[in-house]
Amino acid sequence: MNKMLLALFVTGSMLSTASAWAGKSDQVIMSEAAQNMVTVAEAKQLPDETAVTLSGIIVRKTHEDHFELKDSSGEISIEVDADLWKPMGLKAGDKVKVIGEVDTHMGQPTEIDVVQIGKMDNQSDKWMWYNQ
Repeated sequence: MNKMLLALFVTGSMLSTASAWAGKSDQVIMSEAAQNMVTVAEAKQLPDETAVTLSGIIVRKTHEDHFELKDSSGEISIEVDADLWKPMGLKAGDKVKVIGEVDTHMGQPTEIDVVQIGKMDNQSDKWMWYNQ
């Protein structure tokens, strides 16, 4: 009986730990971020995994899937998966709106993990959205 209870406890613990590691779905992030439009300076002060929406200009590509986003309050690194930024041809000077999660790292600057990105089409003045 004790072995059975121990097995159930261990299995339950593993399942609850796995769900905690899975994080929020992109849909949940997008829903929460719609209610949380912030500046770059504000995003840098938020806790890890806070869903946010930011707008700004792409300053430069810094590394594979990393770009620097600037608004009137400062600059922040954003991580945009290749399946998002490549089809839109993301480059310096593009006006964008990003939806994602604050990603804090011990001893490193805060960045935004992007799940959806919109780029302003200068000819039509409309947002073109890209998501995973």
